[in-house]
Amino acid sequence: MNIVLLLLVPIGVAVGVFSAAFGVGGGLLMIPVLVLGYGLDQHAAQGTSLVVIVPTAIAGAVAHHRRGLVDWHVALYMAGGGLFGVFAGARLALATDAELLQSVFGAVVIAAGLRLALGGIGERKAAS
Repeated sequence: MNIVLLLLVPIGVAVGVFSAAFGVGGGLLMIPVLVLGYGLDQHAAQGTSLVVIVPTAIAGAVAHHRRGLVDWHVALYMAGGGLFGVFAGARLALATDAELLQSVFGAVVIAAGLRLALGGIGERKAAS
């Protein structure tokens, strides 16, 4: 087995830890690694990331649910909307040049990080 492929296992572990610990989408971490570290183009990195996120998201959701930390009402509404949005988003991404898509992805990550670092988004719901 290729040593470069074996490095994907500890990267996957790190993505799982960060995803569950901080609630970030695994794509936030995986896509830059796949593009910069493994030479995938943006489209392939996003598609690969989406496949990897499914089992990691399920495992993280189960762990949070066991502690009573999932608002299923909110989650179901958002998931319903997400199912419709994902088709439009995929069409848009696939119709966009890979370099432009990569630039937009980077800008969104930076903007979101700055927004969270500088005070978050709106009022936070009090922890129970």
